[in-house]
Amino acid sequence: MNKNIIKKTIVFIVSCAILIVIDQFTKSVAEHTLSAGNFVVIKDFFYFELIYNTGAAFGILGNARVFFCIITIIFCMLIEWFYIRIPDKKEYIPMKITGITLFSGACGNLIDRIKVGRVTDFIAFDFGSYSFPRFNCADIYVTLSAVALFIMLIFVYDEKQLKEVMRGE
Repeated sequence: MNKNIIKKTIVFIVSCAILIVIDQFTKSVAEHTLSAGNFVVIKDFFYFELIYNTGAAFGILGNARVFFCIITIIFCMLIEWFYIRIPDKKEYIPMKITGITLFSGACGNLIDRIKVGRVTDFIAFDFGSYSFPRFNCADIYVTLSAVALFIMLIFVYDEKQLKEVMRGE
């Protein structure tokens, strides 16, 4: 294994570990402080509420723990493979950051599913009578990185650059 791949792998692992620790720490704090009830930040708009989700986004496919674990592991392997292929050029830093945050978010929720069979959510927003689905830091990582990746693929990187990434140059 060449030194460049080792360096990339170390940066990837350390960066992901930091984000995963933040996610797991916030979930632990939420479980310990919100078990007695909600914490209102902005009345009728933003608060912390402890809930557990056995499904995916919006609770779909509840109780499909094994399925989600397998899919997440495969997804994480693909992200790591893709990350290693990203060239070490300044123009690709946003793509690297996106890979790190996407992987970290997926792993944060995977840890919950493996440990306790459900994902801990605690961030809550209400807009009038509409309650936005509860979420956590890992969900933020995944959502923001998916949006960023979409924007990069459509508006930032051209076909030549994307081929360069896929070839691992």
